[in-house]
Amino acid sequence: MGSWHGEPMPMSSRWTNEHTAELPADLHAPTRLALLTGLAPHQVTDDDVAAARSLLDTDAALVGALAWAAFTAARRIGTWIGAAAEGQVSRQNPTG
Repeated sequence: MGSWHGEPMPMSSRWTNEHTAELPADLHAPTRLALLTGLAPHQVTDDDVAAARSLLDTDAALVGALAWAAFTAARRIGTWIGAAAEGQVSRQNPTG
């Protein structure tokens, strides 16, 4: 999420593949779910949640991971709002 600049994510959730490719296999599904939750929550499916349950096997673990992802995205957006209020430019979209 550190390289996200607020741009909308692609319609297909395949964009998560590039962010999980080098992770151990058991982390792919939970990481994908966290990325989707923070950056494109409308793309989360029941299948994503079910796949992540292999590692996030309790309700507390699942809710904690999803809360962390949502909070991380919100905190990032908050830094842009704070910078804008102070007249600083910190939200730069590298694509234009």
